[in-house]
Amino acid sequence: MNENVLACITAYYPGPEFENICRIISQQTGLLLIVDNSVEGNLSSQGINFSPNTLVVCNKNEDAISGALNTALKYARGHDFEYLHLFDQDTVPPADITGNLIPAFQTDPKAVIVSPRFLNSSTNFPGRVLLNINKWKVKNFWPGADIGIVNALFTISSAALIHIKRVPRDMFYDRRLFIDNCDVDFCLSLRNEGFEILVDTSVCVIHGIGSRKKGGGRWSATNYSPLRKQLSAKNRMMIWRRYRKNYPGYIINDFFVFLLDSGRTTILEANRFKKLIALCKGLWQGLLEKQIHKRIG
Repeated sequence: MNENVLACITAYYPGPEFENICRIISQQTGLLLIVDNSVEGNLSSQGINFSPNTLVVCNKNEDAISGALNTALKYARGHDFEYLHLFDQDTVPPADITGNLIPAFQTDPKAVIVSPRFLNSSTNFPGRVLLNINKWKVKNFWPGADIGIVNALFTISSAALIHIKRVPRDMFYDRRLFIDNCDVDFCLSLRNEGFEILVDTSVCVIHGIGSRKKGGGRWSATNYSPLRKQLSAKNRMMIWRRYRKNYPGYIINDFFVFLLDSGRTTILEANRFKKLIALCKGLWQGLLEKQIHKRIG
């Protein structure tokens, strides 16, 4: 057990596998913090058999994912943990994930986040890692095997291990981003401060992104709701505006990813007309959003 590690799971009406995931994670860390994002805040009364080193706090979905992650950051700093290990409620981690990720920090004194590679639970395809070649060039990479530790532009928040002692204390997840891209923004803001983001491909987790159909391809439809499409497009536009000078290569790459997602929404998803309107509305909202450079946590 790694006593200097705080693990955090963001819970929002989790499924039946949640108890087992909590057990796996709590056995590896000093404390498991579960941020209950259900509106009623009744997770602790659902009869789940939590381990003794588990604490459930109620967030009532305030600021959604970013609010839960900021709760974890504040708790880790306030209780002098050295590391913070983040998880989504549907991420299935191996039993030794925390201990296997920690040594990667010794390879780079500027590293503040180390993440594993992941397999999408619906498609069984490797998850994408974006490599930063230079200011104008990035490389899409889907690691399906162990190739060592790679320097990534950003990582998803789930299963990310954060070296809290190296992260500036005024650095938080931007609560205006709610869900999508709040992890991208956090990573890019850290890189702006001279820090590095690593992916240790020797460690792998099972994780699902989107509501993809079982057996779908790498570029299968995410099937998000119109509201989620709108929020995602809004946040994307905010990220494009915020980092266009420092990471133009990423902005160009992500613009084409957005076009691809919009295309598969048009062709493959239900309620396509409503979703296309939502995408356009989100882009417009993101364009009008006032940029605030100070971190909002």
